[in-house]
This record gives sequence, structure tokens and C-alpha cells, in this order.
Amino acid sequence: MKTKYIIAFVALFILASCTTAKKASEVSAVYVPASNYANLDCEQLFQSAEEIRSKTPALAAAVDASRKTDKVKEQVAWWLFFPAAFLMDGNAAEQTNLALARGQLEAIRNAAIKAKCSL
Repeated sequence: MKTKYIIAFVALFILASCTTAKKASEVSAVYVPASNYANLDCEQLFQSAEEIRSKTPALAAAVDASRKTDKVKEQVAWWLFFPAAFLMDGNAAEQTNLALARGQLEAIRNAAIKAKCSL
């Protein structure tokens, strides 16, 4: 009887870890060249950074929400029709948006350092 529970637990654990969706904290910044922001003065750099910073929490929330939805869909797919689990997309689009925003912030920071802006 205990072996059935152990097998079920192991199977659920394996199935739960199959999605390609990431948490927002696992998404790293993509490279954005600082030269994209080289022609901006310190005030413009600050405004650009604040604009992106204000959008970042919503992007992170979208990544996490998409991951949660993907995990639920994956569980349903494994229990009802397992081949459908292999067709899941993950949350690549949301990850890309968040990674780009983080990369832009890093590029703005580097441009501000080059321009010797006071932070």
C-alpha cells in the first residue's frame, strides 16, 4: 500500500518539474548595448529608466502568472491526455519581455556611468 503512494508521489514530482516555464526570478537580462542610450543626457536616462522600472513589476507578474497557468495545464494534460503535455509552449514570450526590460535597465545604467551622471 505504501509503495503505491510513493510511486504516485514520485510520478507527480517528475511531472510537476517538466514545464519549460520559468519564474520571474529565474529570468536574466539580455544584452542591450549601452550605445543605444549614449545620445541621451542624464535627465533623459533617468526618465527612461523610471519608465522601464515602472513596467518591470507587471512584466514579472505576467511571467509568474503564465508559469502558474502553464503548470496547471501541464498537470491536466498529464492526467487526461499526456501527449498534449509535449505541445505546451511555456512562457517564453513573457520571459523575453522581462529579459529585455532588465537588459534595457542595465544598458541605461552603463550609459549613465559613462556619461558620469550622479546616481
